[in-house]
Amino acid sequence: MFKSNRNRLTALVLVGLVAAGSAGRLEAAGFALFEQGSKGNAVAGAFAATADDPSAMFYNPAGNAFVDHFTLEAGGFAIIRPTAQLDGLNPYPGAGYHAEMTNALYGIGHLYAVLPLSKDVKLSVGAWTPNGLGVPWDNPDTFAGRFINQRVDLRQVSVSAQLAFKLSDWLAIGGGPELRFTDVKLSRNIPALNPFTQKVVDIAHLSVVSEGTPIKVGFAGGLIVKPCERVRFGISYHSHMDVDLEGPANFSQIPTGSPLFDAVVSHLLPFGTGARARTTIQFPSVTMFGVAYEVTPNLTLEADGNYTTWKVFDQTVLQIDTLPDTVLKHGWENTWAFRAGLTYRIGSSWIAGGFLYDQTPQPDPDTGPFLPDANRTGGTIGAGISITEHFQFQVSSLFIWFHERSITTSKDNFSATYQTFAILPSATLKLAF
Repeated sequence: MFKSNRNRLTALVLVGLVAAGSAGRLEAAGFALFEQGSKGNAVAGAFAATADDPSAMFYNPAGNAFVDHFTLEAGGFAIIRPTAQLDGLNPYPGAGYHAEMTNALYGIGHLYAVLPLSKDVKLSVGAWTPNGLGVPWDNPDTFAGRFINQRVDLRQVSVSAQLAFKLSDWLAIGGGPELRFTDVKLSRNIPALNPFTQKVVDIAHLSVVSEGTPIKVGFAGGLIVKPCERVRFGISYHSHMDVDLEGPANFSQIPTGSPLFDAVVSHLLPFGTGARARTTIQFPSVTMFGVAYEVTPNLTLEADGNYTTWKVFDQTVLQIDTLPDTVLKHGWENTWAFRAGLTYRIGSSWIAGGFLYDQTPQPDPDTGPFLPDANRTGGTIGAGISITEHFQFQVSSLFIWFHERSITTSKDNFSATYQTFAILPSATLKLAF
């Protein structure tokens, strides 16, 4: 009798674990950050053609070919979410259920330096944060989506050295290798059906933390063309890369109040065994197209389109020692983002504003508490204040609205309406010698 119950419980626990594992996704989609400099951010990222700032290392490496002096730039952003919530829909978690993300403050930084090697050749070195996001839910132990996600954090830093060549007054190219360092943390609870009570209960907590910061090498490049005095075209590219991650998978048992059931569970999961988890995250390539028009000597308008190959993230294989591999299907699609900005120069200072529309690559079945992504609309403002001939202080802010999204076809059987609003203020110091 006990053996029969044990076999049944084994099957139930493994089914629950695989179901939770398929929900616990690690995705690049929705984690991309385009805010890599205060001036670029001030025009909503419409900066691939103008690129007249050391942050051109991200927006268009060819832009630094036109820098005439040794220039340093350092700054950072904060990610603030005044609204990040879900409202449940039937059948689960049900109408009337409400949950919010923890009001955590996230910071990202950037650092760039441009050194002229000659009149027409410039060396740039820098670091920025191309991907990074946190999704922490309030009251994680009682959150209705705790079997899908309680908290996930992803951080990625790019370090690069680039050369930019001014081939003529109207043509420049630039590029170089890009090294990325990545780490991920996630946690969730594991459910199972207790056959003695016929209720789904929490049987374990799983925490996965990647070890070290694995280095992957990609490439960034760009081109700027000025066919006439007032018009400037730009195109830039950051390559796709796959990042292999590995780290401890820590299982801690949660007592259910049923001693017999707890005894069986204790032998089914790798509690205290030093189990390890392995997975690969595919980060897509990004191509930026831009055209800038100088309306007057002091006023510049730029419009950009960014194409991101999210489709490379078709599936993820999650491996945990002693447990069956889980293949996670995603179904992401390649997307476009559209950006436009205006910059008005006042001497060596400037003020700017912009607008963006960004498509989500995430289909309805894959949307849930792990990543509630949506189409986004945003507006920006910013200014660069020249304190002296060599020193400029830049500030900007992005206000971004995620379009309300109701999901009733989630593959995790979690139905909800998601609403998110975020603010990304920034400050940057720029020194030119």
